[in-house]
Amino acid sequence: MAISNHLPQGGTASMLGYERGERMRERTDRTIVIAGWPRLAALVGLALAALAIMALAACGDDGDGGGGSGSDGIKTGGSLTVTLVSENNTLDPPVTLGTADTLITQQMYDNLLMIQPDLSMKPELATSWEPNEELSSWTFQLREGVKFHNGKDFKAEDVVFSFNRLLDPVIDSPARPTFEVIEHMEIIDDYTIRFDLISPSAFFPEVLSIYQARITPSNIDVETLTLGGVGTGPFILEEYLPGQRTVLSKNPDYWDEGKPYLDEVVFQLIPDPSTRAEALKSGDVDVIYQLEPPTAPSIEAHPDTVVLETASSSHIGLDLGNWEAPFDNKLVRQALQAATDREAIRQAALFGRGSIGYDHPIAPNDPMFSSECLPPEYDPELAKELLAEAGYPDGLEVTLYTGNVGPGMLEQSVALKESAAPAGITVNLVQRPEDQFWANTWLIENFTVVYWFGRTPDQALSIQYMSDSTWNAPRYLNDELDALIVKARGQVDDAERAETYKQIQCILVEDVPRLVTAFQPVLYGERDDVRNVNPHPLGWLILNEAWLDRE
Repeated sequence: MAISNHLPQGGTASMLGYERGERMRERTDRTIVIAGWPRLAALVGLALAALAIMALAACGDDGDGGGGSGSDGIKTGGSLTVTLVSENNTLDPPVTLGTADTLITQQMYDNLLMIQPDLSMKPELATSWEPNEELSSWTFQLREGVKFHNGKDFKAEDVVFSFNRLLDPVIDSPARPTFEVIEHMEIIDDYTIRFDLISPSAFFPEVLSIYQARITPSNIDVETLTLGGVGTGPFILEEYLPGQRTVLSKNPDYWDEGKPYLDEVVFQLIPDPSTRAEALKSGDVDVIYQLEPPTAPSIEAHPDTVVLETASSSHIGLDLGNWEAPFDNKLVRQALQAATDREAIRQAALFGRGSIGYDHPIAPNDPMFSSECLPPEYDPELAKELLAEAGYPDGLEVTLYTGNVGPGMLEQSVALKESAAPAGITVNLVQRPEDQFWANTWLIENFTVVYWFGRTPDQALSIQYMSDSTWNAPRYLNDELDALIVKARGQVDDAERAETYKQIQCILVEDVPRLVTAFQPVLYGERDDVRNVNPHPLGWLILNEAWLDRE
């Protein structure tokens, strides 16, 4: 079971170079740090508690975004403009991939539940959920009186319809491996549904907040979903111009009474970081989603804009193609590991924000992080020795596919090239445009940059490393690791689960299927009159409570 609450910035499941069957976060200057201890459920909150601790590591006071007020004095109406970094491609939930797709569909649709910026679990179309004693079956009570944008009443049949589409091999949703833990769905009545699982999972409700698990009406013509959408969400699609902008209007019949506060949300594509920053400072846009660290100082210095930041397990790294030379040789992967100056990458890519990574997706301030298995410190001489042992005594030349395809990606690549050279590793950089990179480079070429939004350990490990996962970009196949990931899902005892995760981390540090070089915070740039638009540790954008403190 995995949760791909936010996956790399694009890509397409159909562009795999192999078949799945082959096994596959107190204001400081103008910076505001979001905090908030989550209200965690006894079972489901185990993994979220870990992420909450991570957010608290960078916390001050609870905030509304933009240094705003609380719930009193909320002003309704107005239009909020959010920048998009990349083009949007589809509004059909099961096949959404890129950031733009997920941000837009989050406003149009609801999930059964949704993890909030403070990492509390908020009921959406489900009002409650309960597992059996073995954690192998979960029963959900559904919200009554909800209507889709097309007027259809929301019922259990719509849940089954939506998840059947996720599991349909013909549709081939990139999240299908995530949901193959579902063995059977049983409609108890119109507003009760049970999910029977193949194996026990304490974290199954988290999975249901994944962006591909938006609920669509069972009477929809699925052919219309790519360029249109019918959900139960707070906003209704008005205009959809892929590669330009998307306009959403307030849903007057939204089930969460009194919300949304905004009349309109506009998503505007502005690919260039400097142009985005100037648009924010001039007031042409209200929110920069996914603010790049290099542009943060200018936003912090401006009198009318702020930077919001939260810690996360979002990370940058490099995928090493384990299926072909030279990275099919573990010694070569270990040599590159030793030739990677992680602190130099953190400074270059994140401007000193965040923390260095240790070649697995569990962040150092996560309670499940183990310090027992760490990669070597930057050591070019060790790298040379490993290369010679691998059969490359005269050094190695490799091609790294990169570009402005995510925060810090190009800067990471340049820093790696510089740190690897003293080890005898020549890294040639090939830049690709973002759309081309995610469509026909990542998952295909054997040495690429990658950026992952934050997620819990189970979610990250499942989607990135399980042998049958669509996004196992290195094509790393390890039955022992697969079994340990599944084992950890069913462990409620913290100590037992921590031991299992330690074993997993040790395997990944030793085998080096990919390099995880740095963990980065989530950064938003906002006008200082924007309220309740808070950076989410998982990279999501929740706007149903957003409002504008302006006349």
